[in-house]
Amino acid sequence: MIFLKQKKARQVFQAAILSMSLYLISHEAYAWSRMADAEVRLVNDMPCFSISKKEERRNGIPQIGALNVSDLSVKPASKIWSFILPGADTIPIRANSCIRYGTAPASAETRPAPQLKTGRLYDVFLNGRPDDPADPTQGYVGKFCLRKMATGGHKLIVVTSDMQEWRDEVCPSPTPSK
Repeated sequence: MIFLKQKKARQVFQAAILSMSLYLISHEAYAWSRMADAEVRLVNDMPCFSISKKEERRNGIPQIGALNVSDLSVKPASKIWSFILPGADTIPIRANSCIRYGTAPASAETRPAPQLKTGRLYDVFLNGRPDDPADPTQGYVGKFCLRKMATGGHKLIVVTSDMQEWRDEVCPSPTPSK
């Protein structure tokens, strides 16, 4: 009788170990995917989104199927502009080109983009990946703010993932003039 109880306990223990192992393996697989940095720059006083030269050298030219810009200054975050290409359509994005805020490819589903406000933290997500199926990159993410300049234009403040403001989801404080 004791032998049967020990055998049953061993089977339960082995099943538990197997279940935990499968969970850890599947959980690790998710950790292998990555979000790469999107590059944000100002073109004609408007944010423009791309990938970095480093990312292009590392992984080649990704194919983008959608783009989303959200305002992180409000909770919950609010999608303010996006586009999505129909079906499985994609467009290549190179480091030396960019997609201007509010300008979608001709075939994309989109809506008019509202004017961006100064002092707010925005997030851009380029939904795409490199051609290499072994590459774990699942998209490109960037955060940015705009500041009004005395000349009337805007100054772009890029918030990088190593900054506290990235984690706090706030625009950096303006640096006082000296």
